[in-house]
Amino acid sequence: MNNKQIRPEAYPLIIQVLHNHLMIYSPDFNYRVVETWRPDDIGQTEMLVLKVRKELSNRIQLSINRNTPPPLPSPHSSLRLVEDQDWISTRDAARLLQVSEETVRRLSDQGGLACRLTPGGHRRFIRKSVTDYLKQTHDLPRPLEGEA
Repeated sequence: MNNKQIRPEAYPLIIQVLHNHLMIYSPDFNYRVVETWRPDDIGQTEMLVLKVRKELSNRIQLSINRNTPPPLPSPHSSLRLVEDQDWISTRDAARLLQVSEETVRRLSDQGGLACRLTPGGHRRFIRKSVTDYLKQTHDLPRPLEGEA
């Protein structure tokens, strides 16, 4: 593929709302923009997507000017939305699994539980993947101490 044919729209973006923050992320360029989410502002997401696409265009052009190929676009869909309610904290994952937070971190490090890092470096887990892991590793969930 000719470098001049690569357009910013060819690169997938991940759009995520997490804890009142809106993040637009380009995994191919490892570039992200994070703002406080304003749910009543319907143009906020579109403006951030345009901002990220403009930066990707600048990075593509810079690569061409340096005679280095920009990264090839990932085969993922163009835009992906990850909703807030799907993601839980390390503490919540530990409660669901009835293990310590350190065990959850260890499971994540070993590849047993997939997670994403927030811009602040905290782990977030997809609730369904945690409950699926629980179903695979335990016959029945045990109640936490003090819960009936």
